Amino acid sequence: MKKWLVVLLCLALTLSLVACGSNNQADRPAAGENEQNTADAGNEAGNDSKKTIYFLTKILGNQYWSVVEQGARDAAEELGVNLVITGLANEAEVEKQIQQLQDAVSANADGIVIGPTDSTALTIPVSEAHASGIPIVIVDTMINSDDYDVAYMTNNIEAGRMAAEAMIRLLKEAGVSEDEKAQIAVQIGSSGSQTIIDRLEGFNSYWDEHAPEKWEVLNDDIKVNDGDISKAVGFTQDFLTTYPDLKGVFGPNNGSTVGFVIGLQEADRTDLAMVGFDFSPEMEDMIRSEKFHVATVVQRQYLMGYEGVKAAYELSEGKEPAEKLVDTGVLVVDINNIDDEEVQKIIDPTR
Repeated sequence: MKKWLVVLLCLALTLSLVACGSNNQADRPAAGENEQNTADAGNEAGNDSKKTIYFLTKILGNQYWSVVEQGARDAAEELGVNLVITGLANEAEVEKQIQQLQDAVSANADGIVIGPTDSTALTIPVSEAHASGIPIVIVDTMINSDDYDVAYMTNNIEAGRMAAEAMIRLLKEAGVSEDEKAQIAVQIGSSGSQTIIDRLEGFNSYWDEHAPEKWEVLNDDIKVNDGDISKAVGFTQDFLTTYPDLKGVFGPNNGSTVGFVIGLQEADRTDLAMVGFDFSPEMEDMIRSEKFHVATVVQRQYLMGYEGVKAAYELSEGKEPAEKLVDTGVLVVDINNIDDEEVQKIIDPTR
């Protein structure tokens, strides 16, 4: 009897060991899985050890902002930082950009570079982000506050004055008499952009000082296209049909400029003078055609993106900028200087 009891105990012990071995094997990861997870963790740790800069652009895919973005990307690559880019479908998406800014703060970004869509609406959100201790770099458009670390942008009042000077010159070249009535149409991308506000201020101040008395800027009928090219083309057509004394058009931002270019070309209105901002294939075609009296104020937007990311990185390292507000400069481009070396370097800064 005792013999049979020993046998049964041995058998039970054997079955228990087999079962335990089976359970341990089921819990064990497949061959190589542990190594892969370890490698992934190592990669994540490597990424976490790099600085992360958020770049909040305005309109994704926009010709002007694509160049700003390229400058930001090139700086990030050179510095070895992670660059997170967010953007909008149009300039009316102010609340969306505010949320993107808050998301960047929540993600504990090492630095934030932002082109504000609305100078007033973004003031408090940017101030709050700055108060969190994250370096804030402004590009292209100023906010109504000093709560930022450094800004890279055009002196927009002076740029507006340069645009008005070019407009008066082009009107005279087009044969418009100082004694005849001449109206200038204006459309803009956003009414809340300090950039646009300053350019219009500069344009009108120079105009009031130097334009003939009978020449008038249609400031009471400025159209807002929200950066939508199709809207801008439609507004061009509206101006052409509404104002028989229209002699010129002014677009103080890229989208408005492209809209005017397309609209004037479609209507074949080579008699009008046009001054725009920034450089695009449409603008280049118009200038090179030599059919139109046209000029554009070209900014150094690549430099804004490049220096913006560089500054955000240096601020995160504890280095203070030499200046808080940096004027990146502009140049008036027309048929007379489009092929100059200085102009070509601005148009294609990566070549």
